Amino acid sequence: MSRMATLASLADILLDDATGPDLLHDTLDRYRDLLLSASGLDLGDEDSLHPYDTGHGMAIGATWAALCIDDELRTQRFVAGLHLAVSERLAQHPGPVHVLYAGTGPFATLALPLMTRFTPEQLQFTFLEINTVSYRAVRQLLRELDLEAYVQRVVQTDASTYAVEPTPAIDILLTETMQYSLIDEMQVSIALNLLAQLPPTALMVPERIELRLGLLEETPRQSLLEDLGELLVIDRASLKAYVRQADSTDFPTVRLSIPAEGGLLAIRTGITTYGPYNLADYESGLTNPDIIGRFPDEEGTPEYLDFTYQLDPTPFLRMRYPEATPAVSPAT
Repeated sequence: MSRMATLASLADILLDDATGPDLLHDTLDRYRDLLLSASGLDLGDEDSLHPYDTGHGMAIGATWAALCIDDELRTQRFVAGLHLAVSERLAQHPGPVHVLYAGTGPFATLALPLMTRFTPEQLQFTFLEINTVSYRAVRQLLRELDLEAYVQRVVQTDASTYAVEPTPAIDILLTETMQYSLIDEMQVSIALNLLAQLPPTALMVPERIELRLGLLEETPRQSLLEDLGELLVIDRASLKAYVRQADSTDFPTVRLSIPAEGGLLAIRTGITTYGPYNLADYESGLTNPDIIGRFPDEEGTPEYLDFTYQLDPTPFLRMRYPEATPAVSPAT
């Protein structure tokens, strides 16, 4: 079987909502082997292991970006969400649909399956990648798999500052450059920069990222016991509403009430890639709850906690005990 035939068969399985966990695991093993062979990436090479510090967040090393494929439901649901977004946009106009893929890593893992389902006349990509090893690997991958007809340009750049080419217009922004709780990596900064330059009709994948505060069960499974409220939403509306202050890049502070009896608190990350495709607690490394504390502690249980998502000097959700006089409005 040729490489393209293999890729097409893998795409069939990834895009089948009925695919079970065992078949998905075997399929992604085959997909990873194909990508490693075609890209020439050496996972153990010193340069592949090093992250890139942009000065405002981290871009992970090529090895770690490549291994994201092993986060199985994450890979499947991003591919499925992107496929649905492209299909919807094609139903609105004949194409090509132009996808801006920011942070491809060495494999452009989320894009390649779609290149077996659509023609170059229907689908085009612009690839952005900051890491030199990943940039070189993805260019070789496109050559080896004879997929260059699907890609208008591959640009080595910081996507959080990239100036989008005015033509052709972008239909879909795709970026998966995040960790759980939106720490360290550049997802929000990249989306803020690029979305502001795109047509108002452009779609986003992921469509929505939500951080929520949860009270977890004190059991080995640490399942959700009580949802305590929304901390941050990243979607089209919130990105459009964001206003960078002269002296701060922080998002507005949110204050949430804490149950008097306390308990195990965690930040929960929920992701909607597109439409019905989402990732909930424990379905991905991106959505594992981030334990932040157990109350009461030595100071008791606070009545409130304040949360502020910062972009600088590195992306992070800060938590602090509030002052006696509230400085922010309670979350709704």
